[in-house]
Amino acid sequence: MICLGCSSRAAPGERLCGRCRLGFAAGGESRLPGGVLVRSAFAHEGTARLLVHRLKYGGHHAAAAVLAGAMAGRLPPGAGALVPVPRARLRRWRYGVDPAVELARALGRACSLPVVTALAPEWWHRRRAGLAGARRGLPRFRLVRGVPAGAVLVDDVVTTGATLRAAAAALGGPCAAVTATTALGTRALPSGAPRGYSEAKPPPGDADYGGVRAAKSAPPPGSHSFPV
Repeated sequence: MICLGCSSRAAPGERLCGRCRLGFAAGGESRLPGGVLVRSAFAHEGTARLLVHRLKYGGHHAAAAVLAGAMAGRLPPGAGALVPVPRARLRRWRYGVDPAVELARALGRACSLPVVTALAPEWWHRRRAGLAGARRGLPRFRLVRGVPAGAVLVDDVVTTGATLRAAAAALGGPCAAVTATTALGTRALPSGAPRGYSEAKPPPGDADYGGVRAAKSAPPPGSHSFPV
């Protein structure tokens, strides 16, 4: 098979070659202003950054499955549904993919959690990605569907945190979020992925990843809070 990271040859049945598997650095968690708890599978560098780029700008859907395998271990206890943070409509049209939607779908399949398309994006806003210090847009979202208790936001990368804060505000308040990568100065998770990567596969009928159980039973109605 062809490696998703560097396009060299990978071992049969593997999506990444040995060198790319060693190119991951652990993510971490942070509490954004406003109370959103963000947990990220990887730091936004090396192989993880390349996979996000290939998904986001090249439409490589297989990259979502690889990243979601690690994101599963970052879901908080009590997760009841996944809410993707949608891409601006013009960018989704231009690149033909919404990375958060693809990640949420892959994560939902892995953990047996529903994906709820609850947020509607703007047509366009100044891009969030880019060099540090660059002028960035302020995204806005509109709530178009109610979400169950325990809803978790899903996005590809957290940079300043403004996009996740805007999405959480549209949902009605603080909640949890899981991302593929982080560019924030986050503290490493106690169970964070080591350097290198091995794709997670749950036991049949189970959704337990890395010691964190994605519970199928939701917390009390009206609550979006999660334990740290």
